[in-house]
Amino acid sequence: MNSVRYPLAALVCWLAFARTLTPIVCHRRREPAVIALCASFGCQGMYLAMSTPAHWTGKLFGQVTWYNVSVQMWIIAVIACQQVLLIHWLYAPEEARARTRRRLLMIACVPVTMAVLFHLAKTHGHPHNSFAHPREQPYFVAYEVVYLTAFALGKVVVARACWFYAARTEDVWVRRGLRTAALGAGFDLVYSLGRFADVFLVHRGWDPSLWASATRTSLTVGMVLNTIGWTAPLWGQQLHSLRGWCADYRSYRRLRPLWYALHRAHPETSLHPGPRSDLFAVWDLRFRLHRRVIEIRDGCLALRGHHAPGPAPAPGPGSTERDRARWEAERIATALAAEPGRTAADGNPGPVAAMSPGDLDFSADVRWLVQVSRAFAALPAAEGRVPVG
Repeated sequence: MNSVRYPLAALVCWLAFARTLTPIVCHRRREPAVIALCASFGCQGMYLAMSTPAHWTGKLFGQVTWYNVSVQMWIIAVIACQQVLLIHWLYAPEEARARTRRRLLMIACVPVTMAVLFHLAKTHGHPHNSFAHPREQPYFVAYEVVYLTAFALGKVVVARACWFYAARTEDVWVRRGLRTAALGAGFDLVYSLGRFADVFLVHRGWDPSLWASATRTSLTVGMVLNTIGWTAPLWGQQLHSLRGWCADYRSYRRLRPLWYALHRAHPETSLHPGPRSDLFAVWDLRFRLHRRVIEIRDGCLALRGHHAPGPAPAPGPGSTERDRARWEAERIATALAAEPGRTAADGNPGPVAAMSPGDLDFSADVRWLVQVSRAFAALPAAEGRVPVG
């Protein structure tokens, strides 16, 4: 499973690394937070890529080598980069630089201590992840305690800082990303607890299989949530724009029944000489949506000379917006069925498509006209008028 999961996760991290590196290199953006974010993705990509080849990293509870130690040091580097990033988000530049120096000096003690302890552990033979009692490998046990303590404390600091800053940012995707990253750090803590149990509980007769599955699952979930959370500001705006585009295209399509009926009655109100498939709206959609709304209004204005006598009474004050939309659709259908030039006996003007009642906002107007168009398409007289496009 790791042979598939880790390479895919590493690819995602390298793509995020390239995405954050681009503004640094091309636009010469030297913001410390952006550099720290870029370095975090790069270090995590290294950790995941180096964790893939099982014949180098060894099997579970197998022999531990310097290669395994370097993989764990990349994890410490990821935590360091994330903390530097959060420091520069939380504090003013001068204070952030001072805090960054102190934090990096403190974190640098961890890999140095790990290297010294592992070197001492090798003097007693090749360290193994499994042992009958911690006294068999005291230096390696100390190495594991240093690594797992640094890992757990780092994740706690990252989770608290992410949650703290998420409540204070106005950017919705930064807020969502930070909360997701905080949740991922919480899952990573389960991994550290499982590894502590491997060191201190197995020799007491506890079966490691009781928590092995939970440990691996939590590490996987934490890795996914961390990747999603830290990359959310990169792809969140694009996703938001895509959702907006889909909503606009859906509205554009739903306006077609009403627009097409008005176009057939008064083609001079349309910008183009004839109706086209809605697939053409994929390009320059926002402009085309505006044009369709304007052409619907112009078409309804042109129906002032098509007024048929005997219009249905207008809905009362307590009517729903759906009822008003249906009444508006029926007025337009009645006017379209009337002969041009015919006016009502009472001299009332013909129908004009009402904008969103009491609101001239374009989005509200689109929502209102969509309701009118859907009600118009549902009328029995409208069946078969609108081509599939």
